[in-house]
Amino acid sequence: MTEAPEVQTSPAPFQAAVQASGSLLNEEFRLLAARVRTMGESAPLRIIGIVSAVAGEGKTTVALGLATTLARATRQRVLIIEADLRTPALERYLGLPPAEGVSDWLAGSATLAPIRTLAGGSVGLLPAGSATLESMDALGSERMAALVAAGREGFPYVILDCPALTPFADAIALQDHVDGFLMVVRAGQAPREALARAAERVKAGRIRGLVFVDEPEILAKDSTYGYRRYFGQAQR
Repeated sequence: MTEAPEVQTSPAPFQAAVQASGSLLNEEFRLLAARVRTMGESAPLRIIGIVSAVAGEGKTTVALGLATTLARATRQRVLIIEADLRTPALERYLGLPPAEGVSDWLAGSATLAPIRTLAGGSVGLLPAGSATLESMDALGSERMAALVAAGREGFPYVILDCPALTPFADAIALQDHVDGFLMVVRAGQAPREALARAAERVKAGRIRGLVFVDEPEILAKDSTYGYRRYFGQAQR
């Protein structure tokens, strides 16, 4: 992987909200980051896949918030890899122009995967990219494994914003590349049966914790992010 120029001069609104000392959002992500670090004491948890049972649970929000908070807590750079290639959202979420990324690397059209440095340099982003893949099986390929391994060598934590576990099998292809998944569960969204079916699709023990989100809309409005009661909780 190689570094791309820094693309922002100030934190994106959501990152600024996460970093706002004393805010509920900041405190809940600090709690989540602390629990992730504690869980990593018993078994490695440096390469973390953020998944959900179905789309729309808030996994991209959690991935970005966790990466930002872990970077502050460790005072080291944290990498986000956008592995949801069907419905990428991070560049739009952060207000960034499109750039090469994961799909370009997997398609072989990029010899080096460029990491975009977000404001302040604390978070690196490898976006989904723009190449069209013949098959999403490439997410389970040796080329993807090499990409994640490079992230492991260069960063204390790598956060993968993964596809939802249903209806497609894309996230399942990633399970051997991560130390574990955190599953995002939005209150009142996915039925209990859907959560059970999603969990059954991955190997035993691959889901290391749950992140419960209650009234989870984190909304962009007038270039700021507001929220209604957010609760992050990682459980063994």
